[in-house]
Amino acid sequence: MIRPRACAAIIQNGKILMVLHRSPTREYWTLPGGGIENNEIPEQTIVREVKEETGLDVKTGKLLFLEPPEEYCFSAELTASSDPVLGYDPEECDLPRISQLLQDVAWLDLKEMREDRQVLKVISALGIEL
Repeated sequence: MIRPRACAAIIQNGKILMVLHRSPTREYWTLPGGGIENNEIPEQTIVREVKEETGLDVKTGKLLFLEPPEEYCFSAELTASSDPVLGYDPEECDLPRISQLLQDVAWLDLKEMREDRQVLKVISALGIEL
C-alpha cells in the first residue's frame, strides 16, 4: 500500500523552494513534503515536513492539485522571514549525510524550473505567467 503524501509550493520573489533528493539511481529537485502520518491531515503534514526539511515555519494555503495515487500539493506561506537550512528525515538521522535522501534546499527560479512536472502543475494551478 502506498503511503499518502503532501507537499508544499512556497513561492517568493519569482522563486520556488525546492529540496534535492538523492536515491541510489538518481538526483532530483522536488517540493518539500513527505508521508502523511496516521494522525495527520495533509495540511499538518506540510507544516511538519517543511520544518523538518528546511527549518522554515509555514501556514498552509489552498489545495493546488491532487496527484494519484495520493499526493496532495498545497500552496504555503512563510510565517517568518528567514533563510532555509538543510534539515533531515528523522528516519535517516543515523545515516551519514551522503547516504541520506535529502541533500540540499534552495530557492530556485520559477522560469528555470518550469519544465519540472510539479512546478508546471503549481504554475498552472496558480495562474502564474512566466
